[in-house]
Amino acid sequence: MQVEFPRLADTLVEGTVSAWYKQPGDRVKRGEPLFAVETDKINTDVESPFDGVLAEIVVPAGEVAEVGQVLARFASEIGSATIGAQQPATPAGEHTAMSRPVTPADAASNGGLSPMRKRIAERMSEARATIAQGSCARRISLAGINRRGRSWNAYFVKAFAQALAADRIGIAVAISGGLVVPVITNARSASLDDISASIGDLAMRARDGALTAADVGGAAATVTNVGASGTLLAFPLIAPGEPAILAPGAIVEGTCWLALCYDRARYDEYEADRLLSQVVERLGALD
Repeated sequence: MQVEFPRLADTLVEGTVSAWYKQPGDRVKRGEPLFAVETDKINTDVESPFDGVLAEIVVPAGEVAEVGQVLARFASEIGSATIGAQQPATPAGEHTAMSRPVTPADAASNGGLSPMRKRIAERMSEARATIAQGSCARRISLAGINRRGRSWNAYFVKAFAQALAADRIGIAVAISGGLVVPVITNARSASLDDISASIGDLAMRARDGALTAADVGGAAATVTNVGASGTLLAFPLIAPGEPAILAPGAIVEGTCWLALCYDRARYDEYEADRLLSQVVERLGALD
């Protein structure tokens, strides 16, 4: 029985095995957390697909593996005997490379980048090299919107979803060591209150490292709140596989810059400007 690297998101091709919770010779129950995975989208625990004894760890903690790659092998138990690969005993008090978490030394080996930052850099290099990036921006007034305690992001997510006629909108969330993009799954039809609550829940779980595979992947487009830290205007790169990203800047005296970055293979300048205009129109109609 072999444990393979799972496909945790539609666009996932690889990730880092950040920790093993069991060692060779340990008995494991199906559904019990077996190892942790770190990707450019999520940090998550992966459950064991088998009952049995962990016989061999093929990919130690801290190493990158591709989707479908064999990570470990299980042995079958017959009575008290175990059939499978035999592993040398580890002296008490010692830890093998298979069990240690990712450390600053691991980041140093990646040129000072954590595995997540390294993957993000690779993805953005891919985006710059393979996507004809275009952008347009407008300064808009939000003075007529009564938020009633809702997140500003909820308005941008819903307006973008309506303009795109799409349900799944990603929201970029900054976390320690990188950036993740969980997805609002019903952004076009959900109420602003529900979207605001979903954004808060996803952001909290992202920062706690508690996102699941169901929370990421498959976004029709993304909203990134570059204005959260005071940036007035930015033009972020589009993620591979998505046609556009919406970037609202900081809101100052009821106005903000709203940038749309787009794939020129999907939209020409006129179409992109029209899409941004529709987002602005939808924003004005929300309350």
